[in-house]
Amino acid sequence: MTPTSSQLEHLIQKHAKPIGRLTDTYKLPLHVLFLEQFEANARGFADALSRSYPKGFVALAVKSNPCRGAVRAASLRGLGIDAASENEMLLGLEEGIAPERIICNGNAKSDAYLAGALEAGCLIAVDNQDEIDEIERLTADGVRQASILLRFRGMPLSGLTSDDQTTAADWTKFGFHIREASHLFSQFVDHSTIRCRGVSAHIGTQIAEPSGYERLLDHLLVLMEQAQQCGLSPDLIDVGGGFPVSFLTEKAWREFQARLRERLLSKASGSVTWNDLPMGYSNGASAGASWIGKAYWSAVPQAAMLDHLLHHTFADGRTCTQRLHDLGSPSLIIEPGRALMATAGITLAQVAGTKTVLDHTVVSLDMGINNHGTNLISPDMFPAAVLPLREDDAPIEAFLAGRLCFSGDMISKTKVTLNRLPQRGERFVLFHTGAYSADHFASNSCGFLRPAKVAIRANGQAELWRAPETFSTVFGKADDPLVA
Repeated sequence: MTPTSSQLEHLIQKHAKPIGRLTDTYKLPLHVLFLEQFEANARGFADALSRSYPKGFVALAVKSNPCRGAVRAASLRGLGIDAASENEMLLGLEEGIAPERIICNGNAKSDAYLAGALEAGCLIAVDNQDEIDEIERLTADGVRQASILLRFRGMPLSGLTSDDQTTAADWTKFGFHIREASHLFSQFVDHSTIRCRGVSAHIGTQIAEPSGYERLLDHLLVLMEQAQQCGLSPDLIDVGGGFPVSFLTEKAWREFQARLRERLLSKASGSVTWNDLPMGYSNGASAGASWIGKAYWSAVPQAAMLDHLLHHTFADGRTCTQRLHDLGSPSLIIEPGRALMATAGITLAQVAGTKTVLDHTVVSLDMGINNHGTNLISPDMFPAAVLPLREDDAPIEAFLAGRLCFSGDMISKTKVTLNRLPQRGERFVLFHTGAYSADHFASNSCGFLRPAKVAIRANGQAELWRAPETFSTVFGKADDPLVA
């Protein structure tokens, strides 16, 4: 199950001394990842596979935590990686990830990326005909053979995540449409230098409802049947990432939805989102309206989703594993995405102050760059607390703001329940920030420097995953010549 914030509170207390040393050394803000929780998350997925369908492997999406420490942690635990660039691929190779466990993804791979993947023997998730043409050019001498997956889109998967984060429905820049499948498969029958190993897809992110993956798997299994009918012998299915994390408890999630619906219907006083943002009710908040898009609780989070899917029974009466066996038992590639890293991490910051905006409490955090820039696309919901926790704490609700000179810099556009009203200078923690939060939209906007990222082992030893940026590394020195 997804660790609750109380479980992360336990890890904070357990590792209070190393956290104290790290904050003294690297200051705040600081990103902290607990390796014992990452290992537990990875083991959950591996165990689900080994119990029900022990053919396949788990891959870390490097973009969820793009640094050497994260890839090394994955390598030491027997994981593969999903790379989104030539640099992520190279990092995986340097850290000892077997090339056949490196999936090279991306909708616009450079010539260098394709050439490097071929040279190393990595698995290429081909996105378009231009990439096929370039791979054929690179292998024309017959010296190398490419192993590819064909990535598909066009599955009926709308409404499962935010529209601008879907990566398998019709409106996406990724992959071939499923209507092209037979034509594509036919290109690789008896191909001398390209071996089509199977199919790939990626729904999006934070897919909380099993129905999305059930539909996705149904389509991928049908595509494998089509490939066999065309004369291929595919042996790999990449089901992609997007596995969900329960950022909130079910009770907190349901209460938030109910309060927001009532507010949008003008039946309740007091905003629960910044500027009454409709979020998942952007299609209307009638009394019977359902939430559309990104969810922040799931009945089957993380590895529980994989376990559910492997036991799912399709309309023809066969289970997922039965259909896989009927296809010749291809290997499954599982890319849990944020479900590996998110619940293993926290972000520590310092409170810069509080104010009241239209009778709502706003807590400003000294977090430098906007580490939670996904709020610009689809607002996220992170549990948070003021440290240290005290017995006489009196809970309050507040919005969380950052320091950027930009009105969209709201770390939380939904009200967060805090254990007490913080004071300027106090320490503050945001939970479940181990994936994407430290990197995905990090920048030097307004001249801020990216903070350090550290990991703590179960024995309390610390690893520096990213050194804090300094003024000179970002802006150079005053006496540096400005010569192009």
